[in-house]
Amino acid sequence: MKFPSIQKIATILFWILVFLVSINFYVSNVYPYIEGNLTPRLEVEKWWLMLHFTCAGCTLFLGPLQFIPYIRNNYRRWHRMAGKIYIIGSVVSALTVFVLLSNYTLPGAVPSLGFLAIIWLFTTIAAYWFAVKKNFKYHRHFMIRSYVCGLAFVFIRIMPILNDFTGVFDFIKDDEMRFTVYEWVCWVYPLLFTEFLLVWWPSLRTKKES
Repeated sequence: MKFPSIQKIATILFWILVFLVSINFYVSNVYPYIEGNLTPRLEVEKWWLMLHFTCAGCTLFLGPLQFIPYIRNNYRRWHRMAGKIYIIGSVVSALTVFVLLSNYTLPGAVPSLGFLAIIWLFTTIAAYWFAVKKNFKYHRHFMIRSYVCGLAFVFIRIMPILNDFTGVFDFIKDDEMRFTVYEWVCWVYPLLFTEFLLVWWPSLRTKKES
């Protein structure tokens, strides 16, 4: 009997962790809209926010299942169907960002979230394009980028917790400015790290081998 390698086990455990963390933040942030305890401003945007969160759920919860090799290789029909749902959900969720930004309370974060929505749309559509062209290497790379954009929902909520433990942002005394910085850091840093893993580091290895 062949047992899975340590790398495969680590990969599965990593995606399970990401999945559980996503569920935790998703439920804790979406529940108030279902319960109805909203401020007057959020009440006006309630249905746009519900559409945004519902479609973003496709990104958060289908993403990890798409990246697990065992599921991808052994359940290809399900992988393709889930991939289409993921793409539709991501595109709709990204588009609703532009509606929600029209009344956003942090003006300094509007450019950040606008850029994020554009990059999320581009990477998701590019992932679909490369899948249609059967260029599965680039399809996988752009799916990873798209998922990292979607995870900004989770990253932005981790930022205050991270600051509570480390105090790394305590030098920013104004709360509005601090949360504006969170809105930029939550996706710029993860995307840069993703590009390092997908492009920069492999390029260095290729240069060394040549």
